Amino acid sequence: MRTDPVTGDYFNHNLEFGRQAVYRVFKVSASSGKTSIIATVKNVRAAYIHSFILTKKYVILCIFSAYYAKGGAKILWTKNLLDAMDYDPNEKNRWLLIDRHNGKGVVGVFESDPFFAFHSANAWDEDSTAEKGKTDVTLDMSTYENLDILKRFWYENMKSTSPTALDYTGVHAGRARCSLRRYRLVGVGDSSVSPSSPSKVAELVFAAPKADSAELPTFNGRYACKPSRYIYGVCDRGHSTFFDGLVKFDTRTQTAKHRIQQAQSPGEPIFVADPEGEDEDDGVLLSVVLDGTSGKSYLLIMDAKTFEEVGRAEMKTAVGFGLRGHFVRK
Repeated sequence: MRTDPVTGDYFNHNLEFGRQAVYRVFKVSASSGKTSIIATVKNVRAAYIHSFILTKKYVILCIFSAYYAKGGAKILWTKNLLDAMDYDPNEKNRWLLIDRHNGKGVVGVFESDPFFAFHSANAWDEDSTAEKGKTDVTLDMSTYENLDILKRFWYENMKSTSPTALDYTGVHAGRARCSLRRYRLVGVGDSSVSPSSPSKVAELVFAAPKADSAELPTFNGRYACKPSRYIYGVCDRGHSTFFDGLVKFDTRTQTAKHRIQQAQSPGEPIFVADPEGEDEDDGVLLSVVLDGTSGKSYLLIMDAKTFEEVGRAEMKTAVGFGLRGHFVRK
């Protein structure tokens, strides 16, 4: 789910399995609570899409090469989603840009080399510098070379004392670590096109080293759907069976700052902007960290600009890792 930073409207999509997969992209109005379908997309594979991309103009679906076999029917005999997925390393990813305001459906189709991803960070539209009257889109995603990351999260592969954990650490760690990538989709028009129409190439701007890349990426929410510079997240430098640090990545200089401490496993960071701040990285990061030496957790508070610890709140017990935390001001 994504939220419009101005109106508060919610956007999401669902997938109908069958001989012909059907994606329905819909909006829930923040003011009325009314749900409306803004696009129905066919003639593309039934892919596993964990999250999608939102800009001021578009909802963007990246149809990964990770897809449900036999249109999803394989789930009936595998009894779970993961074993029903196939990954084709020779098939391009297909990007569908869907108009979110005027009911035009798909207005742009792009393709890129295959990869898999759970999460994107920020994305934004700009007037095209290459094709007058059209739009360019810039977006950041935490990408994987294949589906190994899904199997890495099996319990026996995350437990440090398990023999199979060694398949994802040390010299084998790279197989399931992400790379933060920036793509540009150049020259998006405003006319409806078929999802199966000839595609343009999604331009790869950069791919960050895996050791510097952020998973569960976040940023200053004041810059949502606007050009932004900094991305924060958890990092995996291959020293643990789970995420082993926090990272701040500067997309302008393509450099990173890390917070790495032995036996400290951080959870998803939450960016809290300084109400009086002027710079994009004025604020703090909040992360619940599991201290592996004590078996207890603490809430870590870091200065987002310097990436230094400024405080912590110790807890008397371990706190389970969660997803999608949110800071609420009183």
